[in-house]
Amino acid sequence: MNASAAHQYIPQDDNDQIVLEILQHAVKYQNLFPQSVEIKGYNLQSHSGQTQITVQTAAGAYFIKCRSLESHLQSLAEQRCLKALMQSNTLATCAPLAASTISSDTQQISYLILQHLPLAVHGDWFSAGQQLAQMHQHESEQGYGFGCTTYCGDTPQDNNWNTNWADFFIQQRLMPLINQLEQQHIRFSNSEPCLQKCQQILSEHQPAAALLHGDLWSGNVGFNPDKSLAYPMVFDPASYYGDGETDLAMTELFGRFPKKFYQGYHSVIAADSGYEMRRPIYQLYHILNHALLFGEHYIDQAEQLMQEILFH
Repeated sequence: MNASAAHQYIPQDDNDQIVLEILQHAVKYQNLFPQSVEIKGYNLQSHSGQTQITVQTAAGAYFIKCRSLESHLQSLAEQRCLKALMQSNTLATCAPLAASTISSDTQQISYLILQHLPLAVHGDWFSAGQQLAQMHQHESEQGYGFGCTTYCGDTPQDNNWNTNWADFFIQQRLMPLINQLEQQHIRFSNSEPCLQKCQQILSEHQPAAALLHGDLWSGNVGFNPDKSLAYPMVFDPASYYGDGETDLAMTELFGRFPKKFYQGYHSVIAADSGYEMRRPIYQLYHILNHALLFGEHYIDQAEQLMQEILFH
C-alpha cells in the first residue's frame, strides 16, 4: 500500500473501524503522530478480557492494549509504571505513547498505545541482571509504595506509602489476597501462623525502597533481536518501591532465569544471606495472586509455600 492509498485507508469491517478510531482519537487528543492514521496493516488478538493490536502505520509500529472503560485505571497505571522504568535509564522498555478512553456509538473502551518492539527470547542475560540491579538502585525517599495503585495481572496493589517494610508487605500485599480468597470460600488452615512468621522474619529486614518491575517472570523479558546488540527489554510491569529481592524471588518462581542473569545482578548488588529465608515469603504473594486469578493447583501451591515458610 503506498502512502497515498494508506492516507485514504477505508475500514472494511468492524475490526478495521476499531483500529482506525483508536488511532484517530490518539492523534486528536493524545498528540500521537498524524501519520499514525495511515494504516499499513495490523494483527488483532483477544484474550483474558483484553484485546491486543499490533499495527503498522506510516509513523511506525504500535502495540495497542484495549480494555473495558471500567479498567482505564489499569491502562493509566501501566503507563505510569513504564515511564518510571524508562526514567531509570536502565532496562529498556516500550515507550507509552498514549492512554485514553473512547465512548462512542461503536465502542466503549480504554486504550494504551505503546511503542512496538521486536523481541527475541535469547540475548545478554548478564546485562539483564546488571541493569535490573542498577534499576533497584533507584530509590524512593517516601518509603515503600508508589504514586498510584498498580496492577499485578488484574489485581490492584495497595501502594499507599509505608515506612515499615514488614507492615507494608504483610498488610498491603499478603493480607488483601488472603482476604479476597476467603471471600471466595478459599481458606488456608495455616494462614494466621504463617503471617506471624512472615512478620517475624521481615521485621528484621528494612531494605532500601527500590524501584521494582513487580512481575518479573520470563514471559515479561525479551531481547533486541539484533545479535550484535541483544540488549534486554522488559514489559508488563506492576511497579512499586520495595525490596529488590521481590523481583529476584519472582525470577525463580516459574523456572529460574539463566545463571548469567544472577551473576550480572550480584556483580552490582551483593547477595544477602537472609534472602533464602525471605524468598518463599515474596513468592507467596504471586502464588496467592495466581490462586485468586486462576484457582486450581495454585491454591495447593500456596498451602505448600505457607508450610515451607513456617518450618524453614
